[in-house]
Amino acid sequence: MLRRFLVALLALTAFSVMSVACSSGTAKIEPADSYESLSAALESAGMKVGEQVENNFLFAGLFTVPGIEMTASGQDILAYEFATIEEATEQAALVSPDGYGIGLKYINWIDTPQFFRNGRMIVVYDGSQSLVTDTLITAMGERFAGESPDEA
Repeated sequence: MLRRFLVALLALTAFSVMSVACSSGTAKIEPADSYESLSAALESAGMKVGEQVENNFLFAGLFTVPGIEMTASGQDILAYEFATIEEATEQAALVSPDGYGIGLKYINWIDTPQFFRNGRMIVVYDGSQSLVTDTLITAMGERFAGESPDEA
């Protein structure tokens, strides 16, 4: 009887230690300033990042670079990596505050667009999943255009 009690106590202690170890620290999300670091940030948040393909169709021509389309746990994200910080800054200035206009172009987004910029990167998320939005805010900084779907 004592042996069963000790085995159960040992198992409970091991389970408790593992639970605390697994939940005590979430992965640190590093700032994203390239396609690779954006993928790493999304994966650090626990999302499965799908294939990255060059954006040659629907959203081609929004900015001076073609950018890529990627998915993170089924959510579509557009990412644009510019040659310089200055070019990214100039292109970001073309985006209207609500995110529906870029220069002379008007985009009829499906959801509420959210635009993020860090260094040479601009990321557009046209969705409402809070994990994606929170991860992008952590990795890229606050939105510079568009608004949270909660605010819309």
